[in-house]
Amino acid sequence: MSVIRETVCGVNTQLDRLQQQISSPQRLEATDLSNESLESIGQLQDLINSISVTSKTQSLLPPSRLADLLSGTVSRLQSQTTIDEGSSAQLSDHVWIVTAKAAVQTSGLIMNTLLDQTLQLHDETYYWGEMLGSIWYSGLYTVQKSPAQFCRWTKDAYVAQTRQTAPSITARWSRFYQIACQSAWRLRGHSIHAHFLSPIRSSRAEMRQKRDSLLKMKDLHTSSLGLLMEGWHIFEANDSTSLNPGTINTQWCDAVHRAVVLIEAIFHHIALEPSTHELEQGVFATLERDIDNIGIRTQGENPVHKPLDLIERLVHVLRKKLPHHTTSMSLFIRRHGRPSCIVRYWLPVSVALLSGSASMRFLANRQEEIIQSIVDVGSTTIDFWGNWVVHPIRKLIGTIRHDEKSEIAIMSKNSLLADRASLERMVVDFVRDRPDPHRGVVADTTAIVNSVKEGDLTPVLKAYERDLRSPFVGTVRGDLVRALLIQIQKTKVDVEIAISGIDALLKSQELVFGYAI
Repeated sequence: MSVIRETVCGVNTQLDRLQQQISSPQRLEATDLSNESLESIGQLQDLINSISVTSKTQSLLPPSRLADLLSGTVSRLQSQTTIDEGSSAQLSDHVWIVTAKAAVQTSGLIMNTLLDQTLQLHDETYYWGEMLGSIWYSGLYTVQKSPAQFCRWTKDAYVAQTRQTAPSITARWSRFYQIACQSAWRLRGHSIHAHFLSPIRSSRAEMRQKRDSLLKMKDLHTSSLGLLMEGWHIFEANDSTSLNPGTINTQWCDAVHRAVVLIEAIFHHIALEPSTHELEQGVFATLERDIDNIGIRTQGENPVHKPLDLIERLVHVLRKKLPHHTTSMSLFIRRHGRPSCIVRYWLPVSVALLSGSASMRFLANRQEEIIQSIVDVGSTTIDFWGNWVVHPIRKLIGTIRHDEKSEIAIMSKNSLLADRASLERMVVDFVRDRPDPHRGVVADTTAIVNSVKEGDLTPVLKAYERDLRSPFVGTVRGDLVRALLIQIQKTKVDVEIAISGIDALLKSQELVFGYAI
């Protein structure tokens, strides 16, 4: 579509340049025009502006609107009985511009129509290709067509029976012999399979015939699009569009005439459904025959009559041939395209209707069980949501907020502080009770407490070493046992310090453990 609009816009631009040349004030002033002629030229210029395509995004006029505009112009110009020679030349130039622009618009409308129909033909061809590509699809098509086929067979049998006269005895015996021969042939093993597949083969032959018809019509449309696109080259701004001192070049007028004849010839020959080669030959023959008769038909006529005649032919194409072609193509696609929705979906709809009552009866008998199942599914969904979504998210939020309830720990929070304070008191009391002989009684215990916090138990260890020299005396006196208990407490504090380090490490990774848990 965009390519067609761009081409139409480009051709209109070239025609606008040609219009500016013939509508220049110098040319109009050089010709003595009557008021009626000036009014007609003004109306023609308005019409030219109405049917011009000035932008690539501008859509083409509808066929009915374009036909009304053109027919109104033809009626007004034909009503003018007297046109002098100078006015006739000026009017002829403007009418030729109208004819060229109308031919471009009509050609664009026809190309849009042919392109849309080509896409529809392609879709239908693809559908039959898919159906022919699978034996199962072919069997499905056979089932879909079986009611219509059965009705057709019944009708044919009834018509044949009503038209058949009473057979003679010889004809009856001959018919009996034929039936016997056919029955004997069908008893053979290979004939049973062939007889079973004969409806499918018949359906595949029908599908193949429809696909070939669609392909042929698609080729005709494609060839017609190529001919119309090639016909636009006649409007290119070359030497044929140059102006003579008096009027538009005759060769350019003949090219516009060929464009109109090309449109008519395509519609005429495409309706005959020929081959692509025959279509092109017929169109070219029509062009040559019509061009040869141009000079004979136009001798002695007013120069305005020829473009007006072409406009009338374009109006006939827009009002008659284009709608007729659209209608005939719709009938063609309906006849050779995919089956209707009723044919394609009667089987599942029938199955649904027949099984609907049984399904409703089953649902009515199992109403309580179905309700209970729905309730169970609902409760399971709610429990799953609460236990596996809501609760873990709450735990994760608590971990992010450092909620005390969510902290991961492997020991009591105040256990280390209490054990360390107990160790400090034990060491201080031991040093006071057993002072160092060289240093005497220690009055300030702050240094001892700081040493214990750093893990230094030198006073206790020295007393322990002295008691080991006479363990029996130290045991009786209790100092050795006391030193051992202090060291046990020291070991306990060291273990708790190590565990507190592990606990701090776990707390630093608490968010990760929260995700895992």
